[in-house]
Amino acid sequence: MAITTRQTEGFTMPELEYLAQNESIMIVPLHRMERIELVRRTVGPFRPPQKTSVPLWLAIMLKRTNRCRIVAPKWLKYEHLRDLNKSEEQPDAMFTKLPTHYLEIAHTLLMFAEDDLVESQGIRRLLQDLREVRQSKTMEGLRMLNSLQLQMDNLSMAEINEIRPLFRHSFDMLRQLDGLAQATETEQQQSQFADQSYAEMDDAFGSRYVH
Repeated sequence: MAITTRQTEGFTMPELEYLAQNESIMIVPLHRMERIELVRRTVGPFRPPQKTSVPLWLAIMLKRTNRCRIVAPKWLKYEHLRDLNKSEEQPDAMFTKLPTHYLEIAHTLLMFAEDDLVESQGIRRLLQDLREVRQSKTMEGLRMLNSLQLQMDNLSMAEINEIRPLFRHSFDMLRQLDGLAQATETEQQQSQFADQSYAEMDDAFGSRYVH
């Protein structure tokens, strides 16, 4: 299968947000509603004040028509984000496991359901801090990149998308350098073999040229 330019260069943020629309999120319905048949699943019935899981796109639609309020995911709460930042900032700390589309989900909720997020401004700030810390660790990981191992687990889709072009360029350079190193090693081996051969010839036939 041919690799497209989009696969190598990455996606735009709106495209990533579109991909995140089917992620599940909890809502509290404000009105009674019956089941809704979707293409991939059935949601409901909706009985206030019972929480219900729905796709993100449906949660936003219901929110915008004043039919629900959105329940913030645990990872998007102020206290949890504060703790995540402290954990990420520890020396040699691994990337914290977060939802694959955490940045896209957070951006969507802050845009359309900010009033459902407690301390929303603090959440914005902590998300920005978290992103910067993880970006710094990602760039450090690329600087330590070698042709045998790249250990950066738990990156989100948006974070992978950001480094995709850099990673491709860096890995191409590594492969070139690896090829040069192998060629140099081969030349050195051939040179050592030649020197050894000449030395053996001198030992064997040297006496013929002495007199």
